Amino acid sequence: MMELFLNLVGAMSGKLAGTRTKRAAGRPRSEASRASILTVAFAFLRSKPVPAISTVHIARKAGVSTATVYRWWPTKEALLLDAFLNAVNHELVLTDEESPMMRLRKYFLQIGRFFTGDNGIVAARLLAAIQDDPKLHTQFMERICTPREMEIRAIVQKAIELRQLPAEMEVSLFLDMILGPLLARLLFRHELIDEPFVAAVFDQAVAGAVAASGATIETEKSRFKK
Repeated sequence: MMELFLNLVGAMSGKLAGTRTKRAAGRPRSEASRASILTVAFAFLRSKPVPAISTVHIARKAGVSTATVYRWWPTKEALLLDAFLNAVNHELVLTDEESPMMRLRKYFLQIGRFFTGDNGIVAARLLAAIQDDPKLHTQFMERICTPREMEIRAIVQKAIELRQLPAEMEVSLFLDMILGPLLARLLFRHELIDEPFVAAVFDQAVAGAVAASGATIETEKSRFKK
């Protein structure tokens, strides 16, 4: 009887251990599935316009069910934005080192590099899609544009405090002067968005802001004065 009891306990322990092992392994599999879905979604963005992409196609290509997709993302738009953010967060990083102006310069150089190649095609597709999709437009602004603009504005404010930028300048106009030419080349694709171009746009925006204010500021390379 005791032997039977011990065998039963051993069998139950084995099942419980197996259950615990399976549960412990569940999270890595879930994370792997989620990563696969994001990768597939971004691959679709590289090859198809947003209206031509469906959740069913993404799920099928990732080897998961649509229920698994909807477990993490309530809509296709939310998934596509997460896929885009996943790529952006790996390639566009605001550093904590160096002066505010150098941080801004390096960040816009990163944006220029991101806008080239397949990533640029994805960005252009999303920018085109938000024109006709109010829901996607709202999510794009709330999840991508607004948070990053706030980060950039904080660095600009620090540069103003250190007299690297004039206090009288219009920050929105300053940022538009830098991003505008980059976006024009991204959408029209008539010229390269290379590093010399981005650097020249950044320097001219700084010089224009200084000239318009009539202020004298300190930079790493020289002094600007009207």
